[in-house]
Amino acid sequence: MPKVLKESFDQLYEVADSQSGYFTARQALETGYSDRMQTYHVQAGDWIREWRGIYRLRHYPNPRPDDLMVWYLWSCNREGKPQGVFSHDTALELLELSTWTGSRIHMTVPKDFRRSKIPPALQLHYADLRSFETTFIRQVPITKPIRTMLDLSSEKKIQHHHLIESMQDARKHGLIAPNDLNADWLTDAEKRTLRILDSDAAQYKAEA
Repeated sequence: MPKVLKESFDQLYEVADSQSGYFTARQALETGYSDRMQTYHVQAGDWIREWRGIYRLRHYPNPRPDDLMVWYLWSCNREGKPQGVFSHDTALELLELSTWTGSRIHMTVPKDFRRSKIPPALQLHYADLRSFETTFIRQVPITKPIRTMLDLSSEKKIQHHHLIESMQDARKHGLIAPNDLNADWLTDAEKRTLRILDSDAAQYKAEA
C-alpha cells in the first residue's frame, strides 16, 4: 500500500475505532478520501453504507449489536459535531434501570436542531441539555438517571411503576445519592417529582 494511502487508512481507522467502526463521509474526506475514493470503497465492499453519509468498516472487529452510533453520527451539525444525546426510554434501557423496553430510539437534540427528514426509527425530543445532565455509555452520550426519570415523568407515556423501579435501581447501584434529589439546578417542581418518586420507591415491592 502506497505511503499516502496507508496514512489515510491509519487516520480513518483511528477515527472509526473511536466510533465502534463507524465514520461519516466528512470524516473520510478529512482523512484524505475523496468522494470518488469513497464511492470506490463502498462498491468494492470495504465500507458498508449504513445511512446517507455514514459508513462502517466492513472488517472492523466486534461490531456493535445495535445502530446507536449510526444515529449519533446522523445528528452531526454542519461542522461535523454530533448533537444528539440518547434519552427517555433509550437512556433508561442503556442505564439498565427498570424492566421497560421502548419501541423506538429516543434522542434529545438542541432546540435549534433541524432536519428535513427524520428516520422512522428515531423519536426526537428538543431541549438544550447541560453537560452535567449527560454521560457516556458504549461510546455514545445519554442522559443521566435524574434527567432521564424527569423526562419520562413529564411525558407520562410509561407506567408509573417503571419509574419507581428505575429509582429503586438507581439508588441501589449508587447512581443517585439523597442530595442529588435537591440539587440547585433542579426546579422546585422537579424536586417535588423526585421526592414523590423516591418515597414511592421506598415502599414499592415488585410483583413476583
